Amino acid sequence: MNKNRLEAFSDGVFAIAITLLVLNIKVPIKQDINNSQLNQILENATPQLLSFSFSFLVIGVFWVAHHRIFSFAKVVDTPLVWLNIIYLMFIAIIPFPASILADNFFLPTTILLYTGTLFLISILNFFMLKYILNNEDVKHESLTVEVYRSAIKTAIIGPICYVFAAAASFINAYISLAFMSCALLFYIFISGKNTMSKKLIDVAKEKVESE
Repeated sequence: MNKNRLEAFSDGVFAIAITLLVLNIKVPIKQDINNSQLNQILENATPQLLSFSFSFLVIGVFWVAHHRIFSFAKVVDTPLVWLNIIYLMFIAIIPFPASILADNFFLPTTILLYTGTLFLISILNFFMLKYILNNEDVKHESLTVEVYRSAIKTAIIGPICYVFAAAASFINAYISLAFMSCALLFYIFISGKNTMSKKLIDVAKEKVESE
């Protein structure tokens, strides 16, 4: 399969999943309401808005990670295609636990379902990266040991944070949210500045120049 087709298909799944999140925000239709009632409606909608915002950023982070990982690959093979399809299946299902989280934020089972989904996605993300980096026929020849180690260290942060978030769901919802936020903030503000990201950009440029 052509790598560009796989990336285009993946982008489509990400776009649909991130758009479906807005359906979790329920807008009550009421007429002739006063300011107090409007404030109550907005207050009730707060968990839905928080779930939407957090999940939107999470999917965005996974999309960026997906793009970076496939920048390592010069071609795709059948095992990688199917790993990617399974990965996208869990991306597409994110709106489901996000919807449950919006309506039942403080229930341990709700948080466990949400963090479990993110863990599966992040671990699949890790396995795809490992597969590419360990496959001489798939990865770019210009990748160095330094890039390999940096990529692996960065990719494992997500699964670790989500495991702690899942365990914390039985203790306190806010602690669980804190662990999930740590993973989110790490990939937004830190991984973009590390060696892996810079090397990925260099690899992508080399690919374009060679073509």
